[in-house]
Amino acid sequence: MPRTPACHTVAHVDTRNVLLVEDDPALTSLVAEVLAGAGYKPITIADHGEIEAAVDRWRPHCIILDGEVAATGESRTWDDAAVIRRQHPDVPVVIFTADGASLAEARAAQSPRSVAAGFAGIISKPFVVEEFLATVKSAVERPPSVPGVAPVPTNTTALPIGVFPDIGRLAPDWPETDLFRTVVHELRGPLTVIRGQLQLARRRIGQDPERERHAVDGALAQVDRMDHLITDLLDEASVASNSLSMSIVEFDLVTAIADAIAIQDYAPTPRITFTRPLAPLHVLGDPIRVAQILDNLLGNALKYSADDAPVVVSLMTSGRTIEVRVSDHGFGVPADEKDRIFTPFYRTSLARHIRGTGLGLFISRRLAERHGGSLRLEMSSSAGSTFVLSLPRPRQG
Repeated sequence: MPRTPACHTVAHVDTRNVLLVEDDPALTSLVAEVLAGAGYKPITIADHGEIEAAVDRWRPHCIILDGEVAATGESRTWDDAAVIRRQHPDVPVVIFTADGASLAEARAAQSPRSVAAGFAGIISKPFVVEEFLATVKSAVERPPSVPGVAPVPTNTTALPIGVFPDIGRLAPDWPETDLFRTVVHELRGPLTVIRGQLQLARRRIGQDPERERHAVDGALAQVDRMDHLITDLLDEASVASNSLSMSIVEFDLVTAIADAIAIQDYAPTPRITFTRPLAPLHVLGDPIRVAQILDNLLGNALKYSADDAPVVVSLMTSGRTIEVRVSDHGFGVPADEKDRIFTPFYRTSLARHIRGTGLGLFISRRLAERHGGSLRLEMSSSAGSTFVLSLPRPRQG
């Protein structure tokens, strides 16, 4: 699907371009397929900062804005819609969100920011394909909006949930209500894709077996995504309530690291380097939970680096502890976000285009602390990051 570079080339205006601003890759792919099947040309971007360049280049007939949440907890959607309306009053903007409060506010169209945004339509997540297309069609074909006057939005069935919390300010003991709302919000993403893909498959039964199979495969992939998220949520709940069962034994950390690398680094050309000590290094801990931490650290190092970028794992003793360092050559963590990466559901702004739950580091740190150890980000820059896992050594004698 087309991706918009930061340039100002004017596209032909005889195509019905629809600009989609959405940071979930799976959902972006689904919506683009739905739009293309209805005769639109989908233009997709993940970064709200690229909207102006995309509008200048593609001259869209409609813009679909997701409910992105900024680091302050506020959604940029409203401000972006207001700017578009001032600069391009003939381009209708549709809000695309799972946030029940935003849906209600946009539908009422009475708050100052909803009047300024002037949404031409409202689409909730999950959506019904027919209603989604009807909303886009209505927005594309409606008369140009008048600044200062809120249009009557096109409604779809709303599935209200709570307001997405300001995860940048959340402490590890954040309120259960915020956690619950965030869980629901996170589950809406794959659920939206599953529902949409199954609708596409149903529409193509007996007509296009290949595309029907593609839609079913897409839905199954999102089921796996939800299963992974639910597993992480169960671990988070167990760790937070101190109800996680652990079997503490003495075991060789060197072998555990080697086993974790063998699971993660299965490409024909190995990327992970580990200079294995000749002698075992024993720690006290639960081998299964330590393996879980190692899997997360190694998986992140590979996932957030270029496909050919190396990852280095090293071991050293420090007093009564053994430290495992995992160093990658990824894009790093911005300086103003380093204190938040261990917060539940937080994902650095540089990694939001890569699928993840935002719970791995949070759970891994909690597990390390349950072992009497720690997990920290030692350093990070545009050249890469180093995470350090510390685990206690057995007492001698």
